[in-house]
Amino acid sequence: MSINTSLVLEKAKKAIEEYKMLESSNTVVVGLSGGADSVCLLHVLYTLKDEYKLKLIASHVNHGIRGEEAENDALFSKNFAETLNVDFKLLQVDCVKESQENGETTEEAGRRLRYEFFNSLCEDENTVIATAHNSNDNLETVIFNISRGSALSGAKGIPPKRDNIIRPLIFCSRAEIEGYCKENNLSFVTDSTNLSDDYTRNKIRHSVLPELEKVNSNVVEAFTRFSESVRIDDDYLDFVAENALEKAKLSECSYSTEAINSLHPSIKRRVIFKVINRFSEELPDSKKINLVLSCISENSKIQLYKNCYCESKENELKFFKNDNNKECEKQEPKILEYENFSVNFGGYTVKGEYFSKTSQKINDLLLDNLIDCDTINGNLILRTRNEGDKITLRKRKVTKSLKKLFIEENIPKEKRDLIPVISDDNGVVWVKGYGVNKKNAVTDMTKNILSLE
Repeated sequence: MSINTSLVLEKAKKAIEEYKMLESSNTVVVGLSGGADSVCLLHVLYTLKDEYKLKLIASHVNHGIRGEEAENDALFSKNFAETLNVDFKLLQVDCVKESQENGETTEEAGRRLRYEFFNSLCEDENTVIATAHNSNDNLETVIFNISRGSALSGAKGIPPKRDNIIRPLIFCSRAEIEGYCKENNLSFVTDSTNLSDDYTRNKIRHSVLPELEKVNSNVVEAFTRFSESVRIDDDYLDFVAENALEKAKLSECSYSTEAINSLHPSIKRRVIFKVINRFSEELPDSKKINLVLSCISENSKIQLYKNCYCESKENELKFFKNDNNKECEKQEPKILEYENFSVNFGGYTVKGEYFSKTSQKINDLLLDNLIDCDTINGNLILRTRNEGDKITLRKRKVTKSLKKLFIEENIPKEKRDLIPVISDDNGVVWVKGYGVNKKNAVTDMTKNILSLE
């Protein structure tokens, strides 16, 4: 099969432009395993670097699983990056040990460690991480999700862009990628685990896909169109559900059952999913959603998770943290005056002291709790987290939602809504235990400082 090299470049540019992958970034951390997909990805971005004014960083992880073979892959990746004059970064870890210590599968630990490494290489909040997922990977993901009884969202497959992760090759098939490597004389390594049927995706790749290709030789491209179509429809339905949820909301933890029951079944189930997820921070399956729908229709009370109860009565669906029917209570937000203060907030005392910066150097250990007053927009508000809150940590240089940050840090669910947050009209300024948002951090130009304790 002859592959036109320009076709891969065209599809990559289409993905970059359509999903605005490089709209706010010039630095790209490229995951380089040494396989055909990642070799093609790095070469494509290298080919496009002048057009998009890119700075590339190639990153490779040796998971400590395949011994000498993995070491050879790391050396190959290093040499390939150097032939392109691209910076190369290597991480060596013991994935099996990590998985055992954290109660994860080896695959879960590997993925977590990879992305932690990639994020550590990001120079600022605008740096993006490029991975080499392609349309074959997308097909395998869709089939895997559907075979497990996934809802519509599972048929969306792999998102071309999510947060700071981009996938420029998502429209390219594996055959096109290998053809690109051949035409450009690009050698690559083959992970021996990819030749095994030990993993579910490999079974789909080696057994299911060949059968589907007998039905439609262009099945990979067909699945790409299918998942794109589903993604558009799912995004719209999610938009409708979000609006419906806001209209049904009575308070922080209660919703109008009349408003919920008036919705189309598709939107109703999405609203229930969102309600459960926001309160419990679990990803509810269809059984949990059906339980809540039954609760509404029968005016009953149920337990969904360890610290998640709900009750329906008098046209109101309420959620609780415990079995005492005590509705979730969030601390009332407090406006912080521009003067020294000491405020009791939940189980904490938050103190603030304003002072003018001198020429004296500030200890780096204190910087996480110092705010540049001139970056504050509007009122300073002391509160707990809100839906959609994000922060760019000063040292990590990666933007994350507070929800995702607390989950990654293993903060117990019952404590996540108690952590003090300071915000202004532009969003989060500081979070207890994590420090100041990078945009509000003290710099050499800072004149006025708020010190928090």
